[in-house]
Amino acid sequence: MSKKIFIITGEPSGDKIAALIINEIKKKDTNIKFLAIGGDNLKLQNISCIFDISEISYMGFLDVIKNIFAIKKRIDYAIKKILEFNPDTILSVDSPDFTFRILKKIKNKNNKIKTVHLVAPHVWAWRENRKKVLYKFIDHLLLLFPFEKKYFDGVVKNSFVGHPFFDFSVFKINEIKQSNNKKYFTLCPGSRNSELKIFMPIFIEVMRKINLNSNFIFHFPTIENNKNLITNYLQKSGISNFMITTTESDKNFYIQNSILSVSKSGTITLDICKNKCPLIVVYKTSWLNYLLIKPFIKTKFGNILNIIAQKEIIPELIQEKCNSDVIYKKVKEFIDDESLRNEVVAQYTKILETIIVPDSLEKISNYIVE
Repeated sequence: MSKKIFIITGEPSGDKIAALIINEIKKKDTNIKFLAIGGDNLKLQNISCIFDISEISYMGFLDVIKNIFAIKKRIDYAIKKILEFNPDTILSVDSPDFTFRILKKIKNKNNKIKTVHLVAPHVWAWRENRKKVLYKFIDHLLLLFPFEKKYFDGVVKNSFVGHPFFDFSVFKINEIKQSNNKKYFTLCPGSRNSELKIFMPIFIEVMRKINLNSNFIFHFPTIENNKNLITNYLQKSGISNFMITTTESDKNFYIQNSILSVSKSGTITLDICKNKCPLIVVYKTSWLNYLLIKPFIKTKFGNILNIIAQKEIIPELIQEKCNSDVIYKKVKEFIDDESLRNEVVAQYTKILETIIVPDSLEKISNYIVE
């Protein structure tokens, strides 16, 4: 009998990582059957999805609470379909508040199904006690960063595998060829509708300020589902000097050849860094969300490379600093100072070189198949 693998993702970054892994697994064994909760990237791998991640993609504590019954309905449906599929292995990627709820119930109903989870919960940033129960529903935890091992050793079986985004088969970080004519400016407002509602109005104001003094083409790398939504925001604002990319090759090309990127905090910032583009990170949520979460956060920074470096090598404009005036002021500093742009790239590249595993995808796929 052929093996069966069920894939659980909860957001576009996880969907993208899962697609890279499945592509690698297919090279080893073409007889494996797959089923998933996923998005555009897994569908491009011809993986059937029981529902799309857009149905469970919410931002912030309050957003989740408001949609709790819809989320629970999707979780119950997922459990039913997984048990019917009866996989040998479940691969879950990130989104612990969603994926772990499914894994717990599956393990209670069928302990023979093996579970592999990639992207450890950020216990080093907040809610460290979560790690104590992981062994109950995760058979193997795969870690993106070497510093994470000390948090999970002795708690759950784990292996450091590196980040698939930096696998040399996907992207050779030392072979980037950038143009000296930087006419593009990349903006990443997030992938959820709730994120677009927060960040697009802010970014539009920043773009207007930039248009007064510079003549850039604004580049928005996004998923296919968001293309029309972002276009509508920009057209209503009267801004016409923009372009939207949805394929990985196009995204990489235009990020590489952007003078600067401004991005909502998240996995997309690693995509920007692997393309050696100068970067400013922004983040904002409702004040109630922020007040609820802030007491539990143990790190000074939001970006993973700043956390590893233990200093702010990539500028972060969080909450009250995440407004068009402050962002534009920082943007202008970068546009006007090439040495500042080069220094940020040099600093974060040093950090990247300490965490890159060139054969990350092979390691991950071996653990899953075996």
